[in-house]
Amino acid sequence: MEKTLVVLGALASHDQPRRLADIAQRTGINKTTVHRILQIFIAQGYAVSHGDGTYASGPAVLALAGAALTDRDMTTLVRPILENLQRNTSHTVHFAIRSGSSAVYLAKVESQQPYRMASRVGTQIPLHCTAIGKAILAHLPEEEVRAVLAATAPLISNTPATITDPGLLMTELEAVRQRGYAIDEEENEPNVRCVGAVVHDAAGTAVGAVSVAGLTLNLDEDDVPLLGPLVVAAAARVSAALGRNV
Repeated sequence: MEKTLVVLGALASHDQPRRLADIAQRTGINKTTVHRILQIFIAQGYAVSHGDGTYASGPAVLALAGAALTDRDMTTLVRPILENLQRNTSHTVHFAIRSGSSAVYLAKVESQQPYRMASRVGTQIPLHCTAIGKAILAHLPEEEVRAVLAATAPLISNTPATITDPGLLMTELEAVRQRGYAIDEEENEPNVRCVGAVVHDAAGTAVGAVSVAGLTLNLDEDDVPLLGPLVVAAAARVSAALGRNV
């Protein structure tokens, strides 16, 4: 446990990605042990691999910091953006941040529809079958995505539409990157369709996402191409509010 915390401290105390050898030298822990700890951190979101042999603290560290301080400041920053998106789309809007192999709702703006979505602030949601989750996964390094999928294997099927095959999910994530936004086609809840776009922090790490959600009878397939750019623009504004230079 002590070595794990020492490695986490070495990551969190530096604002630039660090190489494995640098972390080992700084902590006095051998490289094999550091590598094993980093793989655990990556799977749980406490570290990210940039694909060039360097590592940095991950979004779960931000989530911990937010819990230790307060999520109110972040919510205060982004809520006007979410409210504007809700007015422009007439659908329920969510903002969630990644925490390990799931995401947590930090804010929700209800629609004016005569129904209410079952989602609640503070609730954890899976990454593999939600628009928010797929938007996040699509913008993580492949090594990190595979670590997350391995940590949550086998992928749970919430509905008949849930993608549970890792290979098919990787193909879907490529489609998300090409399209610019993710779509949840009744994959997490029956009769619910969502459109989500990634949110980056100041370092460019995918830390969360914004989504619009509605019942399929009100948010139909023809609406998705119209909603997508609006969600992407709102997510970019949230990223800017969190310090991202966009």
